[in-house]
Formats: sequence, C-alpha cells, structure tokens
Amino acid sequence: MESRINLCAPTLAGGTAGSTLARRLVGAVVLAILGAARVVAVERAQLDLERRFTGTVRPFVETYCLDCHGGEKPKADFDLSPDTSMSAVTRDPEHWKLVLEKLQASEMPPAKAKQQPTVKVRQEVIDWILALRRYEAKRNAGDPGLVLARRLSNAEYNYTIRDLTGVDLQPTREFPGDPSNTAGFDNSGESLAMSSALLKKYLEAARDMANHLFLRPEGFAFAPHLMLAETDRDKHCVQQIIDFYHRQDVDYADYFHAAWRFKHRATLRKRPATLAEIAADGKVSAKYLATIWSTLDGTKEEVGPLVKLQAMWRDLPKPEKARPDAARQGCEQMRDYVVQLRQKVEPRFLNITAGEVGAGAQPLMIWKNVQYATHRMTFEATQLQVEGEPVPVRSAADESGASGEFGPGRTRMINNQPGDPDLLVPTGQRARYEAAFAKFCRVFPDRFYMEERGRNYFDTTKDRGRYLNAGFHSLLGYFRDDQPLYELLLDRNQQKELDEKWREMDFIASATARMYVEFYAGGSHQGEGGLRDDGKISGAAESKAMDEDVTSETKIKQLEAKYLANASGSDERGLKAIKDYFKFINDTIRATEKARIAAEPNHLEALLRFAARAYRRPLAQAEKNDLLAFYRTARQNDGLDHETAMRESVVSVLMSPDLCYRIDLVGAKPGIQPLSDFDLASRLSYFLWSSLPDDELLAHAATGDLHKPKVMAAQARRMLKDQRIRALAVEFGGNWLDFRHFEELSTVDRDRFPGFNDALRQAMFEEPIRFLLAVFQNNRPIIDCLYARDTFVNPVLAQHYGMPDPGTGRNEWTWVADADRYERGGLLPMGAFLTKNAPGLRTSPVKRGNWVVKNVLGERIPPPPPVVPELPRDEGKLDLP
Repeated sequence: MESRINLCAPTLAGGTAGSTLARRLVGAVVLAILGAARVVAVERAQLDLERRFTGTVRPFVETYCLDCHGGEKPKADFDLSPDTSMSAVTRDPEHWKLVLEKLQASEMPPAKAKQQPTVKVRQEVIDWILALRRYEAKRNAGDPGLVLARRLSNAEYNYTIRDLTGVDLQPTREFPGDPSNTAGFDNSGESLAMSSALLKKYLEAARDMANHLFLRPEGFAFAPHLMLAETDRDKHCVQQIIDFYHRQDVDYADYFHAAWRFKHRATLRKRPATLAEIAADGKVSAKYLATIWSTLDGTKEEVGPLVKLQAMWRDLPKPEKARPDAARQGCEQMRDYVVQLRQKVEPRFLNITAGEVGAGAQPLMIWKNVQYATHRMTFEATQLQVEGEPVPVRSAADESGASGEFGPGRTRMINNQPGDPDLLVPTGQRARYEAAFAKFCRVFPDRFYMEERGRNYFDTTKDRGRYLNAGFHSLLGYFRDDQPLYELLLDRNQQKELDEKWREMDFIASATARMYVEFYAGGSHQGEGGLRDDGKISGAAESKAMDEDVTSETKIKQLEAKYLANASGSDERGLKAIKDYFKFINDTIRATEKARIAAEPNHLEALLRFAARAYRRPLAQAEKNDLLAFYRTARQNDGLDHETAMRESVVSVLMSPDLCYRIDLVGAKPGIQPLSDFDLASRLSYFLWSSLPDDELLAHAATGDLHKPKVMAAQARRMLKDQRIRALAVEFGGNWLDFRHFEELSTVDRDRFPGFNDALRQAMFEEPIRFLLAVFQNNRPIIDCLYARDTFVNPVLAQHYGMPDPGTGRNEWTWVADADRYERGGLLPMGAFLTKNAPGLRTSPVKRGNWVVKNVLGERIPPPPPVVPELPRDEGKLDLP
C-alpha cells in the first residue's frame, strides 16, 4: 500500500497546489483503506459469532432448553425453538436477556433437570451472548433506527394548545383515550394512530378553539370562553379591566404601613432599602408611596385634616422584635379616618335638562358621569361648617334631580351633622381651610376607580354587579372612571396597558357603537326620553331593526342636529353636553373603524407567527405563501369577512400535521444525520414539559447552539424550575408508575370504605406528583423513590394517614420530613399505589408486589399457572385462622 501511495506522489508534486491535492488524495485513500479494514473486521466478528452459535449455542439450547421451552406448549410461554440462527437471536433480545440472567445465576437448567451442562459449556454460552451484545452495539452505534412521525398524545396536545393559545382549553376532552404501549406509556409512535373518526374530532376541536379567538390591534389572542356573541366579547373586555383594577393595591392602610417600614428601615434591618424597594416588597405602587411619604413626613401642616393625620402618623409605635408589625392597627385607624372624612366631603352632581331634552337622555347622563369622574380628587366646599353660619339640610328634591338651593347641578352631602368637628372652620378661616382640604383630597380621592354602578351613578347600593356600566337604566353603556388610579398610582407602562384595555372595549366589543345604536333606537323609562327620526320626543322604544348606516357620520350628525334643536333655549352647559356626547361617539366609532382596517396586516403577521410557534420551527417561504393564500381565498372566493377568514386560517394551522405530529425533519442526504436544533428543542420540551418549546428554547435553536452540551444542560436546568415541569411528574411519572388515571379510579367500594371520597382520591393522586417534582427539581438520588423518609400531604391526606393536621388550607400542601414515623415516605407506601393495586374490598400483596417488580424494578413475572384459584373479592369473607 505504501508503494502505491508513493508512486502517485511524484506525479502530483508540481507545486503548492499539487502538494495540497496530493495530501488530500492520500488522506482519502488512507480513510478508504481504514474503512475497508473496519468492514473486514466486522465481517470476521460476525463469522466468528455465527460459527460459535452453530457449534456451541444452538446445541446447548437443543440439549438443555427445548424440552421445556419448545414445542406446542412451552413453559411460561417462553419459546426458544424459533431461534435457530444468530439473526433470529438478534431479533429476540428480550428473551435472550432473560436467558443470560438465568444462566449467570445458574437457575437454568433447573437443579432437578436430568441433564446439566458443565461449567465450561455454560460459560461459553454466556460469553457468546455477551459478545453478541457487544457486536450489535458496535454495529448499530449512532443509528437511531426507524423514527416514526409521532402524533401528539391527548395530554401533549392539551398542554401544547394551552401554551400556544395562553388558555387551557382542553381540546381533547371528547377524544378517545390514547392506548398505551407494552411499557405503559401513551406517547409512543407505534400506538398513536390517526383514524378517520379521530380526525373528525380534531377538526371539531380546532373549530371550537378558533371560536375562542378574538382580534386585537396588534394581533390576536384567545379567551377562556367563546368569543362569538356580543355578550362574550363584553364579558372578556370588562373582566380584563376589572382584573387590572383589582391588581392595584388601593388600601390606604397598606401605604401608611409601607411608609412606616421605610421610616424605621434601620430597625427593621432594611437600611439600604429605598422607597421603591419597600413598595415592591409590600406590593404597593412606588409612585403613590412616594406621595404618601412626602404627605406624612414632609412639611408639618397647621390646619385642616392633614394636621390630624400627621399626628396619628407620629403616634404610631416604633417596631419591636416581638412586634415587627406593631403599627398595623394604627395604620388601619388612619385609613378609616381618611375614608370617613372623604365620604363627608364627597361632591354630588344633580341631573340637568336642556330644553325639551329630559334629564334621562344619554348625553346629559354622560355629562353627569363626567362630573363625577373628573372631581374624584376635589371636595364639596359647602360641606365645611364655618362657626356661626347656618348649616343647610339636603332636601328630597335634591335627591330626585331637581336643582337644589346650593346651585344648579351640585348639592351638599347627606347626613352631615351640624357641629361635626372634622368639618368645623373657625370664623374667617374658610379660604385657608378650603386650601387645606383641597390638598388633602388631591392626595386622597373619594374613589380610585368606579367599577360597579347602580341606577344612579354615584349609588352602588342598588343594581349591583353592573360592572363599568354608565348607570343607564336598561340600555348598554360603559363609562371610564379611574382618573385618580391613573394619575396617582400607575406608572407609564401601567397607564399604557390600561389605555389599551379601554380601547379594546371598542376594537373587540364595539362598546361605543352598540351603546349608540341602542340610544338611537330611543326608549323611555322613569323619565328618560329618546328621539325618533322625526325629531319628536319619544316615550316608547323604537324597533331594534335599525338601518345598517346608523353609526355613519351622516346619521350621527343628523341626530345631533335634532337634539340641539330640541335643546334650544337651554343654557350653554346643556348644549355643550350634547355636542360633547355626539363628538365623542363619532370620533370613537371613526377611530375604531380606522384601527380595524390598519390592524389587518398585523393580524396576518400574527397568523404567520402563530403558525411558526405551532410548528416549533421557522416557516419556509412556501409555507407562508400557502397560509396567506388560504386566507385570501377565504376572503375573495368564499366571501368571508376578515375575522371569519382569520378563524378559518387558524383552523388550518391547528389541523396541520406539523402541529399534530412531531416529525424529525432530516435533509435529503442518505444515512444517519444529526437532529436539527429545532428538533432537539422539541424533544427536550416534550420530555420535560409535554409541550412545545418556549421562546428562549427556540431562540437557542435559531442561534444554532442548542446542540452544545453546556447549552443543553443549562436549558434543562432552567426548564426544571418552570411550573410546566409538573407535566414531567404527571405524564412521565404517571405512566411509568401507572397512576396517571388514578383520579378516575372507581373500584373502591365506598359503602365499605366511606372515608374514601373524591377529596381523598384527589389528594392521593397529588402526593406522588409533588414527591416526584421534589426529586426532579432538587436533583435528589433516584433511590429516594424507594427509601426516602419524607412525603407531602394536605389536611385531607394527613388525616387519612393519621398524621397531625398541618394547619394549612384544604388544598394547601406541606412537606413532611419525618413521614417514616407514620410508616410513610417514598413511593411504596403512598395511598395511590396501595389503593390502585388492590381490589375494592380487600388488599392484594400479590398485585402490589407485581407492581413493584414490573413498574419500579423493570422486571417481568410470568402469569400464574391456571391451577391457582381466585381469591374472594371481599376480604371479610376470607377463611383465615
């Protein structure tokens, strides 16, 4: 071989390029020779193994094994007669694994057998089996075998849709159960078939999921409920705003207490803490806490309500080791003082009329609402009681809406008693006290937001549950009233978020347009009047069958002109209220129309992003073109509107095999190829989370570094800390240990065991999940599954186990470090496994033992002989000594 290489070299050595080419050719020849040598070595090893099988192994089997494990009825259904060649043995690894174990343990042939092999012959067979295993391992090294396209299991599909849409829609609730493979797992490609009936259910589920979709200005999202009817859209938008409100802490006591903690941060060992850090720790607004701090600990006030509040602040006790929250009660007393005083000086606004336009007309009611919304941080100055001046009493006419004696449209508070010390003003000090009250009310509004309205806007004691309602009697109408929250508590990002939620009321639910349509139809109840098209006041509701152009700018201008004509002769306030109302209606409807048209390209971009997220990889340009072409066909050929076409496009994504299946896409090259980083991302996420990769994992896949061991390990550690890791315990752990469907267990006789109820069954199911999570997330040794002394219980399970009550809520769990004191700890004594592996009326050591051998130790026990009798179902009927 060397002479052949040397003969080639002079011919090519004509310079640098020739030398390089020569080296490459030489290298290729060497590699080819080495490859040929390797092939020869493999062939020699195969021939040697086949020779040894024919000369030693097969005669051994025929002599010592086939009498029992051959023929028509082999013992234990263990038949070795078909394995007449080495290739047959390699196709039957499980049987020969057991043969190896029995030979190594000298258990076969059994001691009672007439013929026994010599130690040498037995060892030759053992050596051959081990050599064959090594040969097969080398021969197949790096070959993954045939990798099927795996349909997502029902559980994987549910988790995937949850993470894809952001909503736990459980689309497979009507699907048939997935079959398990021989190892007990329900996510293997061999068992996850797709029938025509199942495909139909996938389509039904996809359409149902698409009906949860709603369009937003920047894209689309999914709601937990259907989003087809107007009431569905209303409910979603209103709940989003209410949830945002409720996330903000508006309890004055919490802010007073946070300010106190900042004041005493050195004693409380928070010396480095800033106001912002104290606010974050107390989950209050840093912006408003700064205002509260400067109000309480700033300039000492001389008159007005802040004098008393600052005195209460200075009287708060200092923190003590035994009472770190010693000031809490005092902070609550400060809050109560503020709330009660604000109620005493809260402004009230009466209804107004405008010519023939009654007080119940929507434009004038909205005007009154605006007065309340824009005066939350002001007060009624006439409430102050100057010494020596008479105190007017509010009349019934004031409540009904007539102009009272304190000026049109405003009146004083009810039930303020003469001589109220909080409202008393020394003679000649009104201006000074009004300024003090104005400063107090600017910091402490009468409400931060109005979320629930009654029939009268200010009154929340009647008609409760009408969230964000404008206070109309029975007509639709939403009204925003959150100026103090917006200005005092929210930072810029929060303000932007809240503004977007209110804009979405129109974009998603057409709130303003629908309110106007109902107003246009007119109506009369309890003094409210509307206008017909003929311009006359109407006391009866017009038919709901309105023209399609009701909300057109022309129609709005026409109705505005009729209202202004009927308001002729009224003061400027009434006319302005009408003009402002119609301007708001027209501007909002026009802006919403423009926003919807402008958002259509955003929706299509969001559709492509949705598909890429669903497919767990970037889309090819052809795939993008196909998806957009599907949308355009739905619009142009099928006559669908934009939103319906978007829903249909989403259905096409949800039905795509790229979503419903896990397919390892390899290139066109033959042979073994490494997985792409995107396929690695899916493999990792579907093992740990039973769901699709998140953005960070996909970002690493896109960068191309996920295949690096350090990156893969770092991502696995990160994912173990995520709450989605629960799926590893439920799906992998549940299938491995065969408790996945324990929640559905119905074999226990509840008449015999009344303590076994749904709550206990759920707790038993939860215990192994929490234990496995502790093992996975804390990198505990796997042997802890058998020998750990700890477990997790809630009050229901603790009572069942005879443990002390953990003192937590019914659904709260606690770690029990010394569970072995109660004969618990680890997996084996858990109620789920003891209950599942026993009939409903008795224990079953055999079934429980078989579960340990099969699921925990990974061994197989042959079925019992047919002569073994069945035990009675009822343990109480056993004839025991």
